[in-house]
Amino acid sequence: MSTNMIVALIPLIVIQLALQIYALYDIYQHKGARPPLPTWAWGVIVVLGEIIGVMLYFAIGRKEDDA
Repeated sequence: MSTNMIVALIPLIVIQLALQIYALYDIYQHKGARPPLPTWAWGVIVVLGEIIGVMLYFAIGRKEDDA
C-alpha cells in the first residue's frame, strides 16, 4: 500500500470513527428500548458493522424525542 493511499484514507477513517462514537454516545444517552432491537444490539451493530452499522442505526434505530 502506498503512502499516498494511506494519506487519502485517513480522513475517511476519522469520519467513520467520529460517527461510531457519536452513535454510541446517542445510544448511551437515550437508554431504553430502540425498536426493532434492544439497546445492546444497536451497540454491537454500530461497533461491528462499521459505517453500515452506523447508517442502519441512524436510519431505523434512532428514535427522535418529541419536544
